[in-house]
Amino acid sequence: MKGFKAIYILAALVALVGCGKQASLREEFLEMDSVLSEQYAQASEQGDQAAMDSIEAKYGEELFRLIVSHPKDEYTDSLLLMSFRQFTPEQKDSILKVLPQSVLQGEIMQQLVAKYEVERATSAGQQYVDISGMQPDGTALKLSDLVGRTDYVLLDFWATWCGPCRRVLPELKALYESLPEGRLEILGVNCDEDKDAWRRMIDEKQLGWRHITTGSGKGNPAYDAYGVDGIPTTILIDRQGRILHRSYGDEEAIRSIVKQ
Repeated sequence: MKGFKAIYILAALVALVGCGKQASLREEFLEMDSVLSEQYAQASEQGDQAAMDSIEAKYGEELFRLIVSHPKDEYTDSLLLMSFRQFTPEQKDSILKVLPQSVLQGEIMQQLVAKYEVERATSAGQQYVDISGMQPDGTALKLSDLVGRTDYVLLDFWATWCGPCRRVLPELKALYESLPEGRLEILGVNCDEDKDAWRRMIDEKQLGWRHITTGSGKGNPAYDAYGVDGIPTTILIDRQGRILHRSYGDEEAIRSIVKQ
């Protein structure tokens, strides 16, 4: 999920401090976190979104470097459990190759790996998986009702309370409205508990594409079907049902494909 996660990861590691053991990973992480958090705060105060995005990317790269260079450190599993979902598939594969069995066999880590296997099975090059849900008017809709009717279908997994999701929506709306009929359909897949808030936002933001709700919290069948572990997640499907692109709301990448 796009977003600066330093405070959450930092809190997890601080809870482990005080055991009286030297932990180079913790020390390196805290130093990195301090520097990049300060840079991010300055960029945020200046309203420099490009700089904020660059710092987020660097933060992820540094997290990856720290984990793969300290696979047996006592703090690796704690850091990994908080950050695994934000890595690319290539980074996740590299991490899993170097982790010791003691970490991989942990219950939470096994859950993350299982979800990642589903994510990998629904990434670029794979065939789409059908899902269904209830539209705002109460009628049912399946993804298979849409695939093949336009050149592309974009799945947008989102929620009204998700800040990064709301940031992506205007970009998706601009893209959707700029394309000729038959080029792109968007299917918003929502996980709000408050269905009235979901309907209100669709109306207020004039989100003119198709929408379904598929449940909320744990056990959401649509989110489980695609291994969605963070939102916004966007998945682009072509007319033949092949997945072309999967990302955490990368509207630029989507635009470059559908406008070819």
